[in-house]
Amino acid sequence: MNRRGVLALAAGAVSGLLARRPRAAAAELRPPGALPPDAFERACIGCFRCAEVCPTRAIRFPSGPGLDAGHPFLALRESACVLCMACTGVCPTGALARIPAVPWRIAAEVRIGVPELDRRSCLPWSGQGVCRLCAYVCPIGTRAVELVGPQQAPLFHAEACVGCGLCEEACPEEARAVRIVAPRGVS
Repeated sequence: MNRRGVLALAAGAVSGLLARRPRAAAAELRPPGALPPDAFERACIGCFRCAEVCPTRAIRFPSGPGLDAGHPFLALRESACVLCMACTGVCPTGALARIPAVPWRIAAEVRIGVPELDRRSCLPWSGQGVCRLCAYVCPIGTRAVELVGPQQAPLFHAEACVGCGLCEEACPEEARAVRIVAPRGVS
């Protein structure tokens, strides 16, 4: 087989593999301002600009065999989003709608995910200790997480939460009671 035939065969094999590659996990959290799932995947060109400007490096791209490496997601367990909105300002395609870094606009327009609290792991809820870190770091304040009862345990209000993950990042290692997940019905 000549060189052109080998290249054509290789190109065909690669395109076949790419066509069968599954999308990254459907429950992944998208950066702030992301369009609805199907529109986001169509608009995002995987240029990495959003990840390049992210000061906390919370925006990641999937890597590894069988993953779609073209669409960003947030790794909030490792690093929270500080809601700087820099990613929305550099997106060249509009896959991330521009949102100014103005607190009232962020509170009204950003919905990255919703908090899930495992009360059995939460120190105040389980009676294992005192902790108020999630409430202290929340940029939305008591509208998103308030401290209730004599143990001052967190009570999350998903409708007000922007899903930045600061609470998840702040949750003590021994508890890891808070997790930001994709809103129901979004995948």
